[in-house]
Amino acid sequence: MRRPADEGFSLIELLIVVAIIGIIAAIGVPMLMDAIDRAKQRRTMGDMRSLVTANGTYMVDNQQYAPALADLQGSEYLQVVVLNDAWGNPLVYNTNQTNYTLTSLGQDGAAGPAAPVPWVNDPFEPDIIVADGAFTQAPEG
Repeated sequence: MRRPADEGFSLIELLIVVAIIGIIAAIGVPMLMDAIDRAKQRRTMGDMRSLVTANGTYMVDNQQYAPALADLQGSEYLQVVVLNDAWGNPLVYNTNQTNYTLTSLGQDGAAGPAAPVPWVNDPFEPDIIVADGAFTQAPEG
């Protein structure tokens, strides 16, 4: 008695399918990670804009900038003050009451590099800096 015709997939067919899935994953995963980091960068910049607005309101009310970011907490300024960037690194806030800088250390969590910034070569490592309400170092867009 003969066996029924080939049932299932051969080893070669399975290897070809696994290779195709591997190629698609090799292309897709870096693009996904890049999109995630870009979203973190945009979220950090949005959080920094909120802090800038709240600090400006604090300045109008108190004739000086907030001594610390935590001083912006409250219904007058911000309900929740974000103290970390989207990568989990603490935001760096420096003030002398009449001027201030707010810095996100970027993906690497380390200070630098200084301008000119290689945003094209490594777009998530450079610091994002706001000085007195305006971005002085940030990606375009």
